[in-house]
Order: sequence, then C-alpha cells, then structure tokens
Amino acid sequence: MMLGVLMTFLSAAAFASADEVFITPNGTKYHKETCRLIKNKGTLSKVDKEQVVKDGYGPCKKCFAEDIAGAAPDAGDQIKGKIKKGS
Repeated sequence: MMLGVLMTFLSAAAFASADEVFITPNGTKYHKETCRLIKNKGTLSKVDKEQVVKDGYGPCKKCFAEDIAGAAPDAGDQIKGKIKKGS
C-alpha cells in the first residue's frame, strides 16, 4: 500500500515539473535547469513550457532532443532536401 502511494506521489511530482522549463533574458531556446549549454545560470527564469513555445522559443538541442525529433522540419530543411534530391 505504501509503495503504491509513494509511486503515485513521485509520478505526480515528475508530471508537474515536466511543464516547467528555463529561459535566459537574451536566449531563444528553452532548457532544463541542468543544461550544460546555459552560459549564465544566474539569469535563469522558470517558466511554463507551453507559454514559451507560444512566444516563439524553441527547444534546446541538448536537453530537449525529443522535442526536436518530433517537430516538423522547417521550410529551409524542406528546400534543402528537394535540392539534394533533384541534383
């Protein structure tokens, strides 16, 4: 019984923090707090992931590789792909 309660609590805690990401004042990417690519961790702001995506922020290529893998390629990638195929 206690194990089930503990597992439920841990799952809920992980889910709650999954929607929070970190941004810097001048950056254009969102990060996990532990990301090694953040230059000045003292300027981090914790924000809602859904909101920063709406605001135009993109995922960090290191700490959110899964978000990049699931995203549609941008127009530049599509054009490059067509040029290579036509060559």
